[in-house]
Amino acid sequence: MHRKITLVTIALATLFFGQQTYALSVAASAGNNSYGVEASQRLLPTLRGSIGYMHSDDSGRHADIYSASLMFTPPLPVLDLSVGTRYQYMDTGFGSGGGFGLAGSAFVPTPIPLTSIGGFGSYTPDAFTHGNLEESYEFGVQARVNLFSQTYLHGGYRYFRTEFEGQGSQTLDSGPVFGISAGF
Repeated sequence: MHRKITLVTIALATLFFGQQTYALSVAASAGNNSYGVEASQRLLPTLRGSIGYMHSDDSGRHADIYSASLMFTPPLPVLDLSVGTRYQYMDTGFGSGGGFGLAGSAFVPTPIPLTSIGGFGSYTPDAFTHGNLEESYEFGVQARVNLFSQTYLHGGYRYFRTEFEGQGSQTLDSGPVFGISAGF
């Protein structure tokens, strides 16, 4: 049994770290009252998994948000598109809970060299939540500048709103966000 676990671990590590095209990417961002980090890994040529953490005090109460997503990224000539599912768990001053939802992003190049613009969003409906969370949505717009291979500066605007049982709708974060993303 121990030998089988070791072999499976080696096989998964080889798949996860073994090929250059399956690059790891790490991103960090910060806003006026928030900061976050995310790590993502290409699992297959058109499939990417990620985990993330965000902290915000924008609502006047703390909010710690943990996320994991699985995104489909089809090879398109002009559009950088991702669609998939995202799980989020929120521990906030308004309540705690999590849920599965839909997520996506789309970016297009601009006439400015190495620059793209686009948007992102996610929605977690009440039917797929647990704990005190009843509904959640996040959306934003962003500009990205490619500094060099697999490294981007990004800036934009994010709006993150949730509804907790007995607490009503709460804006956990809103405002300008800036960051950097680096691939390895």
